[in-house]
Amino acid sequence: MYEVVSNPIPKHDLWATKTIAEIQEHIEGLPNKDRANAYHIMMMTLNACHKLVETEILNKEIFGE
Repeated sequence: MYEVVSNPIPKHDLWATKTIAEIQEHIEGLPNKDRANAYHIMMMTLNACHKLVETEILNKEIFGE
C-alpha cells in the first residue's frame, strides 16, 4: 500500500496556472531589457521546484521499494 504524498510546492490562487511554454511566450513579449531577468527568475524557480520534489518526494522511501 502506498503512502499519501502531499505536494510540497505551494500554489497560490491569486495567479493563473500557466504552462512553461505559456510563461516563455509571455517572457518573449517583454521588452528586451527585461527578458534576461525574467528568464533568470523563471529558471531559479524551476530549480527550486525540482529540488523540492527531489527532497520531499523522490528521495523519501515512501513508494515501498
